[in-house]
Amino acid sequence: MPIQITIDSITGASPYDIYICDDPITTCVYIDTISGSSIPYTFLVPTYLEGLVNFNLKVVDSNDCEIITPFAGNPKQYEDDIFFHFMGGVLYDFQ
Repeated sequence: MPIQITIDSITGASPYDIYICDDPITTCVYIDTISGSSIPYTFLVPTYLEGLVNFNLKVVDSNDCEIITPFAGNPKQYEDDIFFHFMGGVLYDFQ
């Protein structure tokens, strides 16, 4: 099932290069270059990264400043008594 990410806000200087990376960050895949007027911006994680347990969103602004945000990549979307994936990308482990 495709994983969709929406970027609601970015700090820094436009334009922004968007990447999705594995965790730990060894490989990053370029997604797009966007401007501040493109936000909110939604994209799908490439299918070959969907199976990762964790991945990172990397944003590089026009001053080469990096913002890295970790995400849980393969949790269940609905409660199954083990994991619950909240809309903000937070993975909750039910005990």
